[in-house]
Amino acid sequence: MFACLVPASNISAVSPILGKKYQNGVKNVTVWLNYNSGIGYWESYIKNVANNWKNPGWSNPINLTFVSSNYGSNMDFHLKNKSFWGGSTSILGQANYFLNGARIDPRTSNWYYAEIYINHDAFIKPSLTNDQALGTTIHEMGHAFGLDEYNTNKYSVMCQLGAGRLVQRVQKTDNDAVKGLYP
Repeated sequence: MFACLVPASNISAVSPILGKKYQNGVKNVTVWLNYNSGIGYWESYIKNVANNWKNPGWSNPINLTFVSSNYGSNMDFHLKNKSFWGGSTSILGQANYFLNGARIDPRTSNWYYAEIYINHDAFIKPSLTNDQALGTTIHEMGHAFGLDEYNTNKYSVMCQLGAGRLVQRVQKTDNDAVKGLYP
């Protein structure tokens, strides 16, 4: 008989936060997909990601609704090509934060909406599995909720893939951080 040991960091640690959060909380986050950017190609991934954050297996306050307009939306997805990142395919995605139409630092100000950019050229590379692309999208959405990188815990979806992330779904440590940030 074999025992499965879970690293201690996965049991007690909570994913770190950026410092601030959505100013209106996460109970009614509206998600808009910028189809003009080509994001429709990844729509099923994004909807699976949303479902994983809404129903990860533990209770949390997250409720996401997809909307057809970015007027007043809280989380916008855009597809970018590697040229956006200077030709790099090592950057898989990025989250940016906005308040009153201006980009802000999530460590010093709460935000009204976040934009998530997906690097299409990186996502279609044969070396990136579908599961890793899904995990990366979950990771970027975690940033939009206010979670920071957690590269010291490879069993957190907030660990960067390049830092050795071993999971591709929301983990309890990530869910607990959201619950703590939005009680």
